[in-house]
Amino acid sequence: MITPSGKWTKENFDIHCQDNPEIYEAFVKYALQAAHRRKHYSAKSIFHRIRWQTMFQEQGCQFKIDDGWISHYARKFMDEYTHLEGFFSIRQRVSSYHADGVPA
Repeated sequence: MITPSGKWTKENFDIHCQDNPEIYEAFVKYALQAAHRRKHYSAKSIFHRIRWQTMFQEQGCQFKIDDGWISHYARKFMDEYTHLEGFFSIRQRVSSYHADGVPA
């Protein structure tokens, strides 16, 4: 269960991602499609596409994905697809909930 303090922590993301693997699968699918055409792209645009696709193509299934997870998905993707490091712009937060406050 996601802990209420610091909702978008790395620990909460790991729980969210484990509970919703289909979201990351879709994120990877669309990110790789974009990577075939662009050197850089927007993780938020990919989230919007996931929402759009599920609204019209998945019967009774609409992902309600909180935007607070977007940077986590982008970091996870670039960690796993190291040849696409830098595909998404990652900002360092003043008060970060990512590992040691350092961008991935």
